Amino acid sequence: MRIQKILNEQQLKAVCDVIADTNRGLTKTELSRLLEQCQIQLVDDGKSSNGYTYTIGLNKRDWLYNCFVNEINKRHTFERIYLFIEKVLNPVAYTSESSREKYNFLFEGTNKALLMAGLSVSKEGVLNEVVEAKTLDEVDRRVNNLRRHLYNRAIHHEVEKYCIKDYLQKDYYDAVFEAAKGLAERVRQITGLTSDGSALFQKAFAKNDPYIFFNSLKTESEINEYTGLKELLESIFHLVRNPAAHTPKVNWKMDETKALDILTLISFSHKYLDECHKVPRS
Repeated sequence: MRIQKILNEQQLKAVCDVIADTNRGLTKTELSRLLEQCQIQLVDDGKSSNGYTYTIGLNKRDWLYNCFVNEINKRHTFERIYLFIEKVLNPVAYTSESSREKYNFLFEGTNKALLMAGLSVSKEGVLNEVVEAKTLDEVDRRVNNLRRHLYNRAIHHEVEKYCIKDYLQKDYYDAVFEAAKGLAERVRQITGLTSDGSALFQKAFAKNDPYIFFNSLKTESEINEYTGLKELLESIFHLVRNPAAHTPKVNWKMDETKALDILTLISFSHKYLDECHKVPRS
């Protein structure tokens, strides 16, 4: 077998916890089929019934772990276990749209466990040896492609400061909410004002008595651009910050695509604010 590295007990258990997750992992039937394809013996799960009494037995995660341990003890190699992992993450098995969410969960979760052992499964479903991850933060950076999406969109560092950890944990609700609040904080830092939301933006960008500027406000074009930034900031608060502040988290739907779009809009606003300065006041 091309893979020389092995998994310790905790790493093997972590892989089983993902692949056989109660709600998002493979079913017992799917696990049994793949184990048989890899010629890994299906050990007894402890379930029994005599018509009068019923023994529940092991859950999927512990049963899969026992199958792996039995295989290792019998053959003294991880070869068939690694083959099993590759079959689990074979992208061909997840071509339907309805199965993509399960694949993403299995791919990210399994790779997070494997990286601590210096292993990783590619998007093609091939297991390879890689540099071993030392910390959970490093695992997040290397496995989770969400940060890559943020970088590809050249997201402003102020957005990352407020939301990157939540976003990497796929907590889109908190990520977007915190990033939106960060806009108001940025305007307060520039102007010295202490208000929030629309009241803050209206006062900061008041054309007759502004607290903030990035152009001379002399031409119609400059005035329109200045007003546009103020209205953009207000719109973000109306669309994101206010609903999130008053809607129960469980009821506020936010997927990755929507979160990326909103964070990009907030980033665009910050890039304008980079050009803004405080109006000197007597």
